[in-house]
Amino acid sequence: MANPFGELVDDEQLEGMSRYFGKPKTQEDRAREALRVQTGVAHEEARRYLDGLKEFHGSGTSTLCMIYNATGETLYYVDDHDWYGYLGRTPYPTQIGNGQWVSFLHDHTTRGTSGSEAAVIYRGKQKDGFTRDFVLSWSTPYGPWNKNKAYCEMSPPGKSASWDGLYDRTNNSDYNNKVDRDGMIVKVSTATGSSPVFNALLTIPELSGPKLIMHGFRTKDGD
Repeated sequence: MANPFGELVDDEQLEGMSRYFGKPKTQEDRAREALRVQTGVAHEEARRYLDGLKEFHGSGTSTLCMIYNATGETLYYVDDHDWYGYLGRTPYPTQIGNGQWVSFLHDHTTRGTSGSEAAVIYRGKQKDGFTRDFVLSWSTPYGPWNKNKAYCEMSPPGKSASWDGLYDRTNNSDYNNKVDRDGMIVKVSTATGSSPVFNALLTIPELSGPKLIMHGFRTKDGD
């Protein structure tokens, strides 16, 4: 099974719940129920798929990326950029439904020593209904002397800063990063090691109590 993982949490699903039956449904309602199932079977399936991608690509520096959408709306792929490395066997998913996980692997260049560093942009709606671009970026440098980084930001549609500026902000970040404004929260995390898991959660502020799954796994072979 490939991306996305998990059942779509939409108005139809909410209608089957006593809490929402026969009532108007809101973005906040859909986001709330998406957070409730964040750690369920879909997360496990997305992680197993990611482990399979890593096994296919083999040892070496890479970033195992997982994104969870709990915004109450669909996220749409906009753009991406590679500074070092390339996207592996799976393309960036074009859509991420509310309550769904996606996973993909960003690998080092074959026979290269440059590591994995890239960004992807998804577009969705914040709580007030305005559209925003959500930028997610990661840095997994080659070699043990450099620290892995995770970074995120949001902007009006098509108004994201230059890739050069984003590169600098990514490399000045840390293992964890968060942006909380305009009715939206984006959280990202990475971990130590040459093949860390990069996690991203997108949701709305009042519902962000459930913690972001921030496991930073090393692969079985230690990479």
